[in-house]
Amino acid sequence: MAAAHTIIQGGGITLRFKISCLTPLLVLVGLLLLSGCSEEHQTEPAEKEIAPDFVLKLFDGRDFRLSDHKGKPVFINFWASWCIPCAEEAPAIEQVYKEYSKKGVVFVGIAVSDTETKAREFVDRFKLSFATGLDSGEIHKSYPLYGVPSTLFVDKQGKINYLHMGGVTEALIRHEIDKLI
Repeated sequence: MAAAHTIIQGGGITLRFKISCLTPLLVLVGLLLLSGCSEEHQTEPAEKEIAPDFVLKLFDGRDFRLSDHKGKPVFINFWASWCIPCAEEAPAIEQVYKEYSKKGVVFVGIAVSDTETKAREFVDRFKLSFATGLDSGEIHKSYPLYGVPSTLFVDKQGKINYLHMGGVTEALIRHEIDKLI
């Protein structure tokens, strides 16, 4: 029988438990902590997958077809007007777009789980000048997304080079695009 030990004693209450119950938990926690200390973090897929093609109706009335941009790096950002991190990253995306569009990098913003009115207001509020439109509900389903914001960096061959979940910064965007040009 495993020994019982006193953990908390005071006010007339004594909590006891068996060491045999705690040992596996401590080992598991230790292994999880150590796995996060590894210096090797693979952020790029071992085998790059082709980015699924899509057609997005842009707010300016044009159509954006991903496959029309093969041969160019493409920055795809999934966002929503109600998303706070999306609002925080919008100025950074616009700034990098102004610099890198001159180098042939294509930028597209896709609003998801949103209304057209709110998405257009978001674009106007942040003065986004790159291609933007509202997902009709099918585009985001073809990508491995877990929420917004999510950003994909697609290489010149049309393969997903990097997928970033969460807000992006100017430095991160530049770093990932520089690997593609």
